[in-house]
Amino acid sequence: MAKSKLLLGTSALIAAATSAPAFAQGDEIIVTATKRPQTLQEVPVAVSVVDQSVVEKAQINDLLDLQTVVPSLRIGQLQNSSQTNFTIRGFGNGANNPGIEPSVGVFIDGVYRSRSSSAILDLPTMERVEVLRGPQSTLFGKNTSAGAISITTQQPQFDWGGSVEATYGNFTNVIFKGTLTGPITDTLAFRISGNTNNREGYYTNVVTGQDQNERGRYAIRGQLLWEPSDYLSFRAIADYNRIDENCCGAVQLLNGPNTLVIGPGVVDAPRLDGVRVTVPGLGFPIGDDSDPFAREVALDTETSNRLEGYGASIQADWDLETMQLTSITSYREQTDDSNTDVDFSAADVAQNPQQRQFETFTQEVRLASTGANRFNWLIGGFYFDETVEFDRDVVFGADGRDVVNTLGAVASVGEIIETTASGPGSAIALGESPAFFAPQLISLGFDPIGSLFAEGSGVFGEYVMDNRSFSIFGTVDFEVTDRLTLSGGVSYVNDRKEVVGTSTLNEAFSLLATTDAQLAIDAVGFDALQFFEPQVNFPDPSNPLDDGIVQDDAITYTTRIGYELFDAVNAYFTYATGWKAGAFNLSSDSQPPDPVTGFGRSSEPEDVRLFELGVKARFNGGYVNVALFDQKIEGFQSNIFTGSGFNLANAGEQSVRGFEVDALYSPIDALALTFAATYLDPKFDSFTMAGCTPFDVANCGNDEDFRDLSGTRVPGIHPLSVTTTATYTADLTDALAGFARLEYLHETRTSLIENIPLSFTRDVKQVNASVGFEHENGFELLFWGRNLTDNEYIIQGFPTVIQEGSVSGYANAPRTYGVTIRKKF
Repeated sequence: MAKSKLLLGTSALIAAATSAPAFAQGDEIIVTATKRPQTLQEVPVAVSVVDQSVVEKAQINDLLDLQTVVPSLRIGQLQNSSQTNFTIRGFGNGANNPGIEPSVGVFIDGVYRSRSSSAILDLPTMERVEVLRGPQSTLFGKNTSAGAISITTQQPQFDWGGSVEATYGNFTNVIFKGTLTGPITDTLAFRISGNTNNREGYYTNVVTGQDQNERGRYAIRGQLLWEPSDYLSFRAIADYNRIDENCCGAVQLLNGPNTLVIGPGVVDAPRLDGVRVTVPGLGFPIGDDSDPFAREVALDTETSNRLEGYGASIQADWDLETMQLTSITSYREQTDDSNTDVDFSAADVAQNPQQRQFETFTQEVRLASTGANRFNWLIGGFYFDETVEFDRDVVFGADGRDVVNTLGAVASVGEIIETTASGPGSAIALGESPAFFAPQLISLGFDPIGSLFAEGSGVFGEYVMDNRSFSIFGTVDFEVTDRLTLSGGVSYVNDRKEVVGTSTLNEAFSLLATTDAQLAIDAVGFDALQFFEPQVNFPDPSNPLDDGIVQDDAITYTTRIGYELFDAVNAYFTYATGWKAGAFNLSSDSQPPDPVTGFGRSSEPEDVRLFELGVKARFNGGYVNVALFDQKIEGFQSNIFTGSGFNLANAGEQSVRGFEVDALYSPIDALALTFAATYLDPKFDSFTMAGCTPFDVANCGNDEDFRDLSGTRVPGIHPLSVTTTATYTADLTDALAGFARLEYLHETRTSLIENIPLSFTRDVKQVNASVGFEHENGFELLFWGRNLTDNEYIIQGFPTVIQEGSVSGYANAPRTYGVTIRKKF
């Protein structure tokens, strides 16, 4: 069982290193950022490590909570449980569309999780989480151009052990977790783990009285470890998880005229002749933009999220004395059904049901040298095969026609002096005004009355994407002297995506694609909805640019110089490149390729290059690590929401320069202090064809479709993020120990939406704390609180759907607190 003993020792070192006293006594933090064990201070990579002890003491329940202890990592929860976006150093995308893969790769026990939603589950029983910053494409593959998150869980042990715990918190948060491990035979061990996480929501739907942003999560995970000899081991893992919850609420930050007409109406609106008029509204409840942190939403239909995932993997390790062969095989399936009240109002305007299904197979093989050699190497290959099935509809509801009629009235106030009012609230009924609009349509032989925006009509999309990819990679490390090490790596990646899709439209008004009808639409000035083409099929046999295939390949490489400046002070310089494969816009917004603008169904790959200079110093009682970096992405896959759809396009060039500091200091044995900070200066170096949004009046004032964002700062990225912690540990009696932990997260102010004259910004000042007691018999008691000062901020803002002039956003979680009881044995 030599291998098990080695891994047990490694785990012990990691656990001990989370307390400064243990670190001061010489223990090291072991990481696998280079796919081989190295100490945190020796590995020439910018990496943050969070281990099991920190997760337990800080009450980190899922990956969303990790950002409070890793300042370079940001995770945004969007409109439902499966829409989550990871960013590292300000770079990242991949949410809202299954055809756009993430830029930050997530790996659990070496298995790549291809979509963010498959990783946003309560963390399994874990050993550590490593957050690797900067491009990791050479070792980790095609979709790690911004970084990687690697989670290592606890493996089975040949000694009996385990733990059970229960948590109760406000919002009736009830969490149960348990794990049991032990031997089956002398060579076979098992571990089984499970958890449930249920909570009431902290949003309230004022229409139905139901909670939003609740939790309903369940998971079970089983493992077997077979070691038939000291040189061979197999680890098999199977897991099942389910999410069934109502998420996620969007509050109103600004109610413009198009939202007000759904509610009380518009007062003092100017007409073309200068007369100011009142446009009566429909009287539906709307969100209160004067107090977004009341966390009240007005929805006619509850948002539903049902995710189910399961999978299995097997890892084989064969020690060949001077080298080790590793194979990791996995298969996963995930389904994701959701329904969103996409108009975010109490009126039954439109619903957005979506169904996603992912089937993923991966195979990795690598061979690495072992032992203390001056020359170390690793070679390997990775294969990825995934099928994505995606159904996405936008369906008009019972109030859709009335709301559109009223919105048409608002859009027409400045255009029409005399009209005949009809419809609810004396609003102009689009297609029924005898002034000029209806006659133009009737002259085309179309009788619009009663048929426009009818309930049940809309756009219906069905898409299938097959993605096959493979890579071949290798790295070498050469110790030129005892102090100087030269490293290099190279990877070849080949990626092919093939898409078949159909978006069918049966809404009568949007089917009017003739010139005269378009003139009628333009005359009214109603542009609150995006009018789709009658039917969008791809591939299109008549268009050679639209074959439904994106195939790319790339060579990425890493060069690194490591030098020991002094004893316990290491410096490194890295030049690395990264790559992310091309993407497809799988939605009804996806239009045939435009040879002039470059917009179309797909985007080109992302190419990344990084210059990084780092210093890692260890001293008595702690360490300090500093990294300076200059990172640039060519062809960043921008997916801008315009208020009625998404524009997928490649930004010409986006860059970020900055620095990171990560430090730990223990002035006395009982006290551990940590400090981490990230400074970022991101900008669009070149982005001449960015999609317009309703608020960018300066660049889109004349109904332009595109704008030039070159030279502007990238929104939503904090210039400075700081995390500090203090942990005090003391022996209270011979059998009882206690600790107190305090965390503070500060993110300086940043804009939420780019280039708008309105001041929608976010700054974060969050305080978390915990106090715990540990008895020698294995019982632990923990009192914890997150966001104790009830700091309020908006996670992300966006133009309200089909309500031009309004802004919605996602509010952060309020203060949460609770108590956890744990028994380890």
